[in-house]
Amino acid sequence: MKKSTKVTLLSALVFPGLGHFLLKKYIIAFAFILSFSYLLLGVISEVLDKTQQVMDSIIRGDISMDVSAIRQALIEQGVLESSDLSISTFLLLIIWVIAAFDAYRLAKKDPQDNID
Repeated sequence: MKKSTKVTLLSALVFPGLGHFLLKKYIIAFAFILSFSYLLLGVISEVLDKTQQVMDSIIRGDISMDVSAIRQALIEQGVLESSDLSISTFLLLIIWVIAAFDAYRLAKKDPQDNID
């Protein structure tokens, strides 16, 4: 398998920046990994906080154990429809695509691209 294929698949399917590690571009790899991880942890933290609030309301009895009531509470908390989360997830997707494309681009520059 060509090196360009390996690094592109690593960055696209596993985690952004891993392909850069294979290319020994450590600074770029850390930049992609840190930026993606920071945004991902922010999204996860925000979703968990808002879902915990809904779970607490269910335990207190403020929200019934009905799927539609829980869904409505999640929407009101901004878990299912939030502009902040939409922007963050869009940025995550952009970073992921750029990392995969950049890994491919850097590997194609390498004269030993055809060597395993």
